[in-house]
Amino acid sequence: MEGILPNSQPAFTLRMPANVPAPRHSETRETSAHPGADGSHLILAALGHLRRSLPADGGAYGSPSLSRQKEGLREWARDLGLLLTATDLPSKVVRGGQEHDLYHDQATDRYFKVTRDGIFGLSPGIDLALVSSDMDARRFHLWEASPLEYLERLQLQNEMVPGLNALEGVIDQGDDLAIVTSQPRFDIVNVTLAEIDVWFAAQGFEKITACGYYRAEDNLGVFDVHAKNVVRSGDQLIPFDAIPCHPEGGFLQFIQDTTARGHSVSVVRTVSTSPRLND
Repeated sequence: MEGILPNSQPAFTLRMPANVPAPRHSETRETSAHPGADGSHLILAALGHLRRSLPADGGAYGSPSLSRQKEGLREWARDLGLLLTATDLPSKVVRGGQEHDLYHDQATDRYFKVTRDGIFGLSPGIDLALVSSDMDARRFHLWEASPLEYLERLQLQNEMVPGLNALEGVIDQGDDLAIVTSQPRFDIVNVTLAEIDVWFAAQGFEKITACGYYRAEDNLGVFDVHAKNVVRSGDQLIPFDAIPCHPEGGFLQFIQDTTARGHSVSVVRTVSTSPRLND
């Protein structure tokens, strides 16, 4: 499977294995809003809907914007017939990482991923800390992401690896919701951190954290890149569960200042949903 999503330039394009099965929505979905949409294009459609529905004077983080994102996504899924219930999923699922439950669909040979406990993964950013005057008060965090940021992450992953993620639906959980996506099943071939470093360097990235890389040419950062989030396919590496982003504002300046000094960036993980520093 190889290609470029419409109106996007891939950060780097990988050739997927020839036998990668298609997502469940690979068949044409004729809807009035998105004729011919498949699971990859539905990610773009959901993103566009959420971006249009956000208040002009509000950010993407925290309440009430967070609740508004969830309600907007729920309404969008309902309009397209993508609103699911828990009974639409198998009774037995495997607990994945921080944010997903997983199950393998043998018919399509794809892994379905269901966000868990209202958690939508992590998103990179910085905040301010009280430190002594000889230290940089800015700290790099991986923050708890919003639904919008989660979909942005999936879309950037698809630009890196076309066809990697498909949006399958949204589960209505009353006051909360879960996002259901799918990915092809990959044969697990162990990859070392040294191999990951070499591969990213060959793509023009500079290593800025123990598990993070940045390419100034197209302002692309890829974080949380470690052996559990990367698989090998032939001579290519596929970062199937890494966190890509386009840094901006204070976060971008932080990266530029740090790399200009020849320093590395230390990551502090957090599950806080308080506003982060952007400017």
